[in-house]
Amino acid sequence: MESRWRERIIGASWDKTIRIWDAKSGENLQILEGHSEKVFSASWSPDGNYLASGSEDKTVIIWDANSGQRLKSLEGHSDSVISVCWSPDGKYLASGSTDGIVKIWDAENGECIRTLDGHSWNMYSVSWSPDGNYLASGSSYGTVIIWDVKSGKELKTLKGHSGYAWSVSWSPDGKYLASGSYDEIVIIWDAKSGECIQTLEGHSHYVWSVCWSPDGKYLASGSTDSTIIIWDANSGQKLKTLELNFGLFRFVSWSPDGKYLVSCDRNGIIRIWGVK
Repeated sequence: MESRWRERIIGASWDKTIRIWDAKSGENLQILEGHSEKVFSASWSPDGNYLASGSEDKTVIIWDANSGQRLKSLEGHSDSVISVCWSPDGKYLASGSTDGIVKIWDAENGECIRTLDGHSWNMYSVSWSPDGNYLASGSSYGTVIIWDVKSGKELKTLKGHSGYAWSVSWSPDGKYLASGSYDEIVIIWDAKSGECIQTLEGHSHYVWSVCWSPDGKYLASGSTDSTIIIWDANSGQKLKTLELNFGLFRFVSWSPDGKYLVSCDRNGIIRIWGVK
C-alpha cells in the first residue's frame, strides 16, 4: 500500500489484484489483474506514471498507471516477492523475496542487472536511499543489510532486533534508517556508522511497517496490536497513538504533504487519518 503519488492510493491484495483509489472520494479507479497468486507489495514510480507489484507467483510486474496495462513481467526469483521499491530516479526497481535474494532490475528493459545475496533466509523489505546509491533490506533473522548499489557489495549488517525485520525505511535526508520488527520495537540507525541511535518501545505486538514523514521529523509505525504510533524522530518520544477496537495494522504510509497517514489492516480495509 502506498499513498505517495498525488491524490491516488494503491493497494496490493491477496485476491491477486492491485487496486487504485481516489484518496478524496474513496472511489475505486482501477483494478489491475495479471498476477496468478497473492500480491504482497505495490509501489509508485517517482513520476507516478508506472506501478510495480510483487507477488507470491515469484514475479514483479510493471504497469502503466494510467491505462492499467501490464508492460513487463520480471522473472528471476525462486520464491514469493514480498517487497518492491523504485529507485529515486525511476530507472531501476529493487525486489526482495523469501528466497533471501534482492534483485535490481532495469525498469526500461526489464533486465536483472544485479543480484544481492547476503541474507541467509527470508527477505521481507527493501528500501532505496534518497540519493539512490544504497539499498537497505530486512530479513527474518532480524538483520538489516545496507548495500552499495553500483558494486553490489554488502557494506554493513545491522544487528539489534531479536525477531524478523519486517520493514525498513530511510529518512528523507538519507542519514538514518528505521526498522520495525517481530520483537515489537522500532530501531533508528545511523546509516553511515551502522550504530543504533534509538530504540522505540511502545507496541505490544509485531511491528509490521515503519515510515518517515516527508519532512523527516516524525516516524509512524503500524502494529498487529491494533495501533499506529507517531514518534518524534529526534527525541524518540511517543506523540500520538491511533487505535482501533480491532484491526491488525500491516502497512502505513504518509501522504506527500505529511498531513495524513494511510493504513491498511489485515482485513484489507484502508483508512486515511488526519495527523496534523
